[in-house]
Amino acid sequence: MSFLEKINLLQKSKIDLTNDIYVKSLIVFITIIIISLLLPNVKNYEVKYEIGTVWTDEDLIAPFTFPIYKDEQEYETEKQKAINSVEPVFTDRTVMSSQYKDSLRLFFQNINKVLFKAKSLDKENDEIINSAELDELKNKIQIQFTKEQWVNLFRLYKSKPIENNTEYQNFISTTDRVIQDLSQNKILNLNKSDIKTPDIFIKTEDQKILKSESLTRVYDRTEITNIISERLNVLMENPFIRGITSEIARYFIKENLIYDKNLTELETESRVDQIPKTIGIVMENERIVSKHDPITKETKLKLESFKKVRLTRIGVQDYFLQFLGKLLLVLILLFVFGIFLKIIRRDIFSDNSKLLLISSIIILISLFSYISLHLNIKYPVELLIFVSVASILLTIIFDSRLAFFAIIIICFLVSSVRGGDYTLLFISFCGGTLAIFSVRDIKNRTQIFRSFYFILFGYLIPILAFGLDRSDTTSKIATEMIFGGVNAIISPILAYGLLIFYERVFKITTDLTLLELADFNHPLLKELSAKAPGTFHHSVVMGNLAEAAAEAVGANRILARVGCYYHDIGKINKPEYFIENQLERINRHENLTPNISVKLIISHVKDGIELAKKYKLPKEVIDFIPMHHGTNLVSYFYNKAKNLVDEDKEDIHDYIYRYPGPKPNTRETAIAMLADTIEASTRTIEDPTPGKLEDKIDEIINKRLVDGELDNCDLTLKDLTKIKLAFLKILVGIHHQRIKYPEQSNN
Repeated sequence: MSFLEKINLLQKSKIDLTNDIYVKSLIVFITIIIISLLLPNVKNYEVKYEIGTVWTDEDLIAPFTFPIYKDEQEYETEKQKAINSVEPVFTDRTVMSSQYKDSLRLFFQNINKVLFKAKSLDKENDEIINSAELDELKNKIQIQFTKEQWVNLFRLYKSKPIENNTEYQNFISTTDRVIQDLSQNKILNLNKSDIKTPDIFIKTEDQKILKSESLTRVYDRTEITNIISERLNVLMENPFIRGITSEIARYFIKENLIYDKNLTELETESRVDQIPKTIGIVMENERIVSKHDPITKETKLKLESFKKVRLTRIGVQDYFLQFLGKLLLVLILLFVFGIFLKIIRRDIFSDNSKLLLISSIIILISLFSYISLHLNIKYPVELLIFVSVASILLTIIFDSRLAFFAIIIICFLVSSVRGGDYTLLFISFCGGTLAIFSVRDIKNRTQIFRSFYFILFGYLIPILAFGLDRSDTTSKIATEMIFGGVNAIISPILAYGLLIFYERVFKITTDLTLLELADFNHPLLKELSAKAPGTFHHSVVMGNLAEAAAEAVGANRILARVGCYYHDIGKINKPEYFIENQLERINRHENLTPNISVKLIISHVKDGIELAKKYKLPKEVIDFIPMHHGTNLVSYFYNKAKNLVDEDKEDIHDYIYRYPGPKPNTRETAIAMLADTIEASTRTIEDPTPGKLEDKIDEIINKRLVDGELDNCDLTLKDLTKIKLAFLKILVGIHHQRIKYPEQSNN
């Protein structure tokens, strides 16, 4: 199978999603649904009033009776106050039973056993108390004393016989008395600092009765610890024994007022439920607010209550009808935009990827509008809806005409999402339009930031105009102008980043990218000029021809020029086999068969595509490499082969001597095909006059038409006439003959 046949088979096997009607319909459907969901369900009064402003709509009459709800902040304040006033509930578990006394008695018995055993082991050695032999007895004691505490206790114990050891007996009795006395107090299991009320509720375990108690008459753990220390300082002189007694007392004195979280929360809920949420009622057919009335605090509460109740009264049928209305609104706007694309920019309308790109930008700006509506702050965040970002992106990616029409649609959508904010519509339109103007002839990416001044002017002047017209305060106008300035700062930065994102994700080749590729310092062009100077010169002249022709028929002149610069980069690999680079006037093909020669010639297409992909050239530029030849016949070698065949009596197939294609499918690639042949052919004309040049141009254009090479592009005969005139004007300038002046007599 030949290379040409493989290419044709591959093209037939591809599923063209770019112009699939179902994909197009899906994009439009999803866009309509998403934007419709962003539109408010009911008329949004929130953006229309603030306390102190004037109601500019018609009189608002209540269609139903509804309560006037308190201000949310006021209600939350009352609620928090009620919560803080709830006395915490504690369960009283005061127990000083025989079980407790037995536990304390057993504790001292175990201590005595340890001390007695130690004394029997070695009366003279105080450290015997910490020997391993006593560990088993010590483990029965609830408190783990330190080694030093055991030594001090042992010294006290062995100082006198137990029956005469009053100091040791005093240690036991004092400890018992302190524990007994302080255990009778009410002791909280919370710190007093965590309790916000002066009183608490106490519930007895048996009677289940709540009674109030002053916080000053109960204690927490910190206070009990301090009381223990104060008591023992008076009752005991030995500091070591006093520390041991303090530790025992702290262990046995338990908290007896236990916090009851469930009962406290029930009481809290009860108090909160008692707080009224409303302050009045508006009856059906009662006037809520009259036109030109100032908005007071009471009026604002009525409006907010009306909106809140109205949302809850919407039934399934009402919701469906409202959503249907939103769908129709969005559908109308997008339908108008679609008609514009269908008539004016058919190339974009037929490309689903470009439609998806435009759709994503429209949805993005609509999302900004939706977010600004639901931010519960008093600042004019609606001025941070970056409509100018859409202007910059659409102008650079497509053109200013499409961007201008799209901005009109986007501004209407932004206004609709904001509940009909037509002041914002006008301000956004001004900013967006000037943003389009600022980047309409952009030459490099850094010029995006130049749009700051235009966007700033586009926002500040309308903001000032509306502010003066409404008699707004100076501070309000200044605040809005600051937000407009922030928009002007952020928009170019955001547009710069999103442009890179869209170029990579959607594989879009913008004029900015093309202008960067038009730089002769690009590695490929530098290599072409060094290795194949004849081809490079031909490409530059061809680029000038193509640019003039593209401008004449309304095609992309920059793409046409850049495509010509790179159309023959495949000749870098074998430049000496192409006549424009044969400076030594030695034809390498003289010693080759036509079959070999044509393979060498045609191979520059494949080599060029590989080089272009290696250097990551855009697809739109790569297309120029195969399409500028189309499926043309390499006639010189074909005729040479035919002459040889006649001698040898052999058959010859012309497809071997044809380029693999595909044929040009855009106006730009078709212009490049014509420019390539015409530039090369006119160089061979002897004594080129305008008439001879025009005849040659007509001959080549007619030949390409007859061969069907222009069948896949949308050039009309009128376009071809314009292209011919553009070519002729450039070629006459290139091939003009110098006027011969008569020689002077002395020279």
